[in-house]
Amino acid sequence: MIAQGTIIGHRYRIIDLIGTGGMAHVYRAVNLSSRKVVAIKVLKDEYRNDAEFLRRFEREARAVLHLSHENIVRAFDVGETEGLPYIVLEFVDGRTLKDIIDENGPMPSRIAVALVVQVLDALDAAHAAGIIHRDVKPQNVIVMQSGKVKLMDFGIAREVDANTVTFAGSTVLGSVHYLSPEQAKGLPVTEGSDLYSAGIMLYEMLTGRVPFDGDNSVSIALKHISDAPVPPIELSSKVSPALNDVILRALNKDVNRRYGAANEMSSHLRRALKEPTGDFARFIPTQKTQPQKKQQTQKKKAHGTLKIGLTVGVLIAALVGVFVVLRDVYQTESSDFEMVPTLVDRSVEESKLRATNFGFAFEIQDYENSDTVASGDVILQTPEGGTKAKRGSTIYGIVSLGPAAPKVPNLIGLSPDEARHTLEETGLVLGNVSYRISEAAIGYVCEQSLPPDTETTNGQVIDIVISASSETTFDMPHAMDLPLNLILDQLKLASFNNIFVRYAESNIVEDGVVYLQDPLPGTQVLPEMPVTLTVCGKPDYTFISDIAFNLTVESSGTKVMVAVQETYNGLAYYRILYEATLEKGDKVPVSFTATSETEGTQEVVLFSDGAVVKRQDFAFTAKAS
Repeated sequence: MIAQGTIIGHRYRIIDLIGTGGMAHVYRAVNLSSRKVVAIKVLKDEYRNDAEFLRRFEREARAVLHLSHENIVRAFDVGETEGLPYIVLEFVDGRTLKDIIDENGPMPSRIAVALVVQVLDALDAAHAAGIIHRDVKPQNVIVMQSGKVKLMDFGIAREVDANTVTFAGSTVLGSVHYLSPEQAKGLPVTEGSDLYSAGIMLYEMLTGRVPFDGDNSVSIALKHISDAPVPPIELSSKVSPALNDVILRALNKDVNRRYGAANEMSSHLRRALKEPTGDFARFIPTQKTQPQKKQQTQKKKAHGTLKIGLTVGVLIAALVGVFVVLRDVYQTESSDFEMVPTLVDRSVEESKLRATNFGFAFEIQDYENSDTVASGDVILQTPEGGTKAKRGSTIYGIVSLGPAAPKVPNLIGLSPDEARHTLEETGLVLGNVSYRISEAAIGYVCEQSLPPDTETTNGQVIDIVISASSETTFDMPHAMDLPLNLILDQLKLASFNNIFVRYAESNIVEDGVVYLQDPLPGTQVLPEMPVTLTVCGKPDYTFISDIAFNLTVESSGTKVMVAVQETYNGLAYYRILYEATLEKGDKVPVSFTATSETEGTQEVVLFSDGAVVKRQDFAFTAKAS
């Protein structure tokens, strides 16, 4: 076990133990660089020299690091601590699907399908990457408060083309209630094995029970091999005929008669909600009922299978016995446990007194900065309030140091007003604004007095330099609360030639009136600097065009703007059609429907961080009536 407060990998501080599985302990930890909470899965010490468990752990690391899907618990890092391998995983705050089923019983069909479809989406991504999970069960599905599902624990996952079996020597892989027939027989697994397990899980969600149960693991495994499940529609009248057919197809003993892919099963589940009486998923037997003599022969074969299964399954029964013993020990000791008081947001002195009153001790584990918890109060405690812990044990607390020293933000590429706003949000102050000729887009910050990420103090003054073509400046006119046409006339007289007009709804001024301007009045500006006017309302134009671009975005946070040039009283300006902040990527789509006051072909201009990157002609036509 790893002690609380231990730092592993030079960047992860262990907070507490949150779970223990068959081959690993799972800890909650904090990434000291990002301050984000993560989960760290560490191989148990007793398996450090076990080649099979080391291979399984390595397979999980390889599997999850190459899987990126919103319904799969993400992996960030792998490493080794004191000779034990570990995986750094996304910390998911939620409950297991098994806990939800146990506490609430059968679910409404729509909720059950909504959850299972997300599991199937995760399996579809894993299968596409060549990975079979092999242990799909409600205990490995986390349901977040938002309803999003996360599939976890790829500890026994294998590549699709690996020749794997369920019973390998003395090691039993998989959970018997959700085991596919081929796994129970010790045959190679396929994607269909995961879909069988997903079908079992859906069966349990809808009926509140698993289709196959028994006195021991061996008898359950044999039922997967030979017994037909009771149709879920017979256990719950709320299960529709179509949904019943989908489940029974997923639970077919013959993998070739199940669904061929996770997305196919997912599609049928969605369809079952729309067509509850449809027969699109119904399984039609290809053979007639066998004569009595053949049925007796089949029973003899099943009896032979039973003998083989009993021989193979002795170990499983022993494991069940160990579980029962551990459960009894836990129940015996439960009387020594007490409810843990909540200490979060309380001072250290108050926490010590409260812990003592409940029969516990309190110790400070560490200090951390916090923007939300007052200095000297507890940010986090282990164990958590409301859980149970052994009477007389210690509650460890992380205590707030108050807000961290602000870091200087990156201002390069921002307009003067954007730079001012960004600094104010950080607790810093905009100082001197100067201008110089540079290769950066004119009118945007090209230099700042302190580099980004520099730690400083609240109120620190930051000077900026704006890219310009000359250094002769004058005061920016006042544009707010005035009609747009009047402002455009003033800007024309002042020789401004880089004007942008944005339309947006507002309840503080009338339509056609400017209510925001960048730069602000009185700011030192140059005629070629970009001026953005935000006007109340939106133009009622009758011609439209579908605009589409594919962009290569070099860095996340890139600001993109699409505009069309219009003219008023001889002054050309850009009317903004679209604005967004994009993440890094190749062929990032930008698409929308634009409007215009004139029909025909017009040039549409694409700006990235203030610079023109593309010009393209689009045809504007009348709206369909």
